[in-house]
Amino acid sequence: MELPSREEILAALRREVAELENFENSTVGPAGPGPLAGAPADAAEKSSPDFPTDSPCQASSAALPGEDKKKRWDCLRDRVLGCPVCNSHVSAGKRVVFGVGNLNADIFFCGEAPGAEEEIAGEPFVGPSGKLLNEFIGAMGLKRSQVYISNILNWRPEAPKGQNNRPPTRKEMDFCLPYLRAQVEIVQPKVIVTLGNSAIHGFLDPSDNRPMYDLRREWHSWSGVPLRATYHPSHLLRNRPAPSQPDKLKRQVWEDLLLVMERVQLPISPEQRDYFR
Repeated sequence: MELPSREEILAALRREVAELENFENSTVGPAGPGPLAGAPADAAEKSSPDFPTDSPCQASSAALPGEDKKKRWDCLRDRVLGCPVCNSHVSAGKRVVFGVGNLNADIFFCGEAPGAEEEIAGEPFVGPSGKLLNEFIGAMGLKRSQVYISNILNWRPEAPKGQNNRPPTRKEMDFCLPYLRAQVEIVQPKVIVTLGNSAIHGFLDPSDNRPMYDLRREWHSWSGVPLRATYHPSHLLRNRPAPSQPDKLKRQVWEDLLLVMERVQLPISPEQRDYFR
């Protein structure tokens, strides 16, 4: 019996993904472990991936079923977890990572790409960077379950030999941005907070090459939603000062988040204004 070609398999998978619909309003997270990736993709293909323009990703922001947020989010999540292209870039035994949080959140945090802990758990920001992000969220007077957290990229980028991580490429981010846009459209946050250089540059015009130092000093907009850029928690962890020195980077992130709190009209106490000095 003649085996189906790779193109025929991908076409069948796309048809199945397009038909996925799931049912059931507020806080959401990983609904079970999600699918594990199969055998690793060819190394050459992973290092120079081909992203088809007719993939399910390109249609993911349009016409999700119904008006109910949870039903639409469930359907979108199934599409991402079943996306053949996303799964082809995940290492064997690891997971595609989708956003989690409150579907009515005022604040939508967006990072760059999953790390080692995230691709195991299938949830964004669960490692050391996640603990630091949780600390900032708590300082804002919120719980993790009251915000929404996602990444631009749905998989951990394969790094060159000898390196632990690498930033996502423009091509990778462009492929996943429709999935991210669909999450923003479902949640309808008052503010998006991007975490890290890759995250903010994924949202901006590719010709805007300004450093984070400049980008974090102004408000931006994406799909009509106010956007504030700040440093990724991992950047703070890599650049921690000596115990006797003030953590200037941590204070800068907090100043960015104070502006976000003002924008969404969260109460700010005098004590909060002096945090992380």
